[in-house]
Amino acid sequence: MSRRVIFENGLPEEGFTAVKQVAGKEVALMFSGGVDSTFAALRLSERFEKVSLLTYSNEYAHYHLKRARRRFYELRKIAGDKFSHEIISIKDIFDEVVLRELDDDYKTYSSGFIWCMGCKIVMHARTIMYNLEKGISCSCDGASLATAEMVEQMPASLREIKDFYAYNKIDYSLPVYNVPREEEIAELKKKGFFMGIRILDRHLGIQPRCIPGEIYYLPYILFKQPLRHAETDVRAYIRAKREKLQPMIDEISKKTKKGAGKQ
Repeated sequence: MSRRVIFENGLPEEGFTAVKQVAGKEVALMFSGGVDSTFAALRLSERFEKVSLLTYSNEYAHYHLKRARRRFYELRKIAGDKFSHEIISIKDIFDEVVLRELDDDYKTYSSGFIWCMGCKIVMHARTIMYNLEKGISCSCDGASLATAEMVEQMPASLREIKDFYAYNKIDYSLPVYNVPREEEIAELKKKGFFMGIRILDRHLGIQPRCIPGEIYYLPYILFKQPLRHAETDVRAYIRAKREKLQPMIDEISKKTKKGAGKQ
């Protein structure tokens, strides 16, 4: 029996239905160039005139960012010119919201998830800022049930993230969440995408690397030993970071509205 995750506000596919209804407009996609985000980009290109691919770096632990750029060129060659791509630094925000409070947060939560979840919530905040700056009302990410062991992709985290976008009046959807990983891989191979070297269920060499994240998830990657993250802790952490990030987003929103008023 296939695994399905039910959210408080419906299945992930139902969130994607909303994306289909506004087909023809622009969508922003958090993009690593890995299996899931590449497959998500293909899906979105069938429904949108423009897909803005956003790759982030905290400038401490992210390496091989050119792999995402290479994947962008592959997408344009294979699926058309609907795609644009930007590599965006989140260092300043990451320093302020995550790194400065890392010691205190570790004392509170006693888990290394604070680095990975902290980095990801900053990425989402920066995506919200991008959407506001560009006037884009839809945003997606390649979160997948196949990697739901990751704290950033567990259902409790995704509920909080969806609410973060909704608070800022942006639709957030997960276009590939319930798509089987093997189906994604088969389709990408069929279309001629470079798939790197496969080890277990990982494809090496196709997306940027995050050294702390790889170390943190190593027990799972090697031994399928799941990491336990208490939902209450994860949700509390995300909400605490949202309180720090929202004023930064509000500043962008004010500037955007002020600029629009002058036109």
